[in-house]
Amino acid sequence: FAAHCLDIQNMQRLSTSLLLALFAWNAPMPSAATQSVCLLQDAPKQCGEFCLTALSPMLDHIARHEAEWASSVLQANATGARLARIEALQTAMNIRQKALQEVFPKDIGARLDRLESQQAALLRILSQFDRKIVPPKFELIGTRFFYIEDETRRNWTSAGSSCRQMGTQLATIRSAEELAALRAKLNKERHYWLDITDLEKEGDFMVSASGKRPNFLKWRVGQPNNFSGNQHCVDLLDGLMYDNKCEGLSYYICQSDDDSLD
Repeated sequence: FAAHCLDIQNMQRLSTSLLLALFAWNAPMPSAATQSVCLLQDAPKQCGEFCLTALSPMLDHIARHEAEWASSVLQANATGARLARIEALQTAMNIRQKALQEVFPKDIGARLDRLESQQAALLRILSQFDRKIVPPKFELIGTRFFYIEDETRRNWTSAGSSCRQMGTQLATIRSAEELAALRAKLNKERHYWLDITDLEKEGDFMVSASGKRPNFLKWRVGQPNNFSGNQHCVDLLDGLMYDNKCEGLSYYICQSDDDSLD
């Protein structure tokens, strides 16, 4: 397109030069020279015909290329429009890429959360299958299987170890209904260890197996009192809970299911 524009400019300069040459040719000459020069009798007519004849090839050239130059202008405009569309598309792609970069890490985090949730659900299902394989000496009390140790007393740590040797854990109680069912099976004059302690933080009682707060607590009036400042393990007496010294000896209750999977 720039080359065509230069052609037009060159043609215009050539036309101007020719016209100036013609005017110079026909300008009045000194008297000494007029004797050897042909004088014009009808200047407008003679010059017009001469100029038309002289410029005719140039005019024909301009006519032949005028459509081509116009087409070049249209092509240049179309090219500019295409470039504008490409730039707009590139801008849109950049915006989309930035949005994806912002969303991608969040999406990965959400997927990981879903996978962890599915894994926990699978573990609960496996735990339910495990419950069908009831260890010896365990009996169904309420809706779960428990073992009540009524022969040997142990401290809280040893009682938990004894349950784990059977593939189980010290018991926790999940509801008032379950407590009532257990109470009917227990000796009302004996203490039984449960898997609840505030060894990590005074007054913040947690289930040892899961590290979570127990679903259900039923303290005796005035309990827990942390008497002497060293009562950090929970036992059960006649349907009520007490905090006692973990080193003390008590009977204990094991449960077949694993609280860490809940």
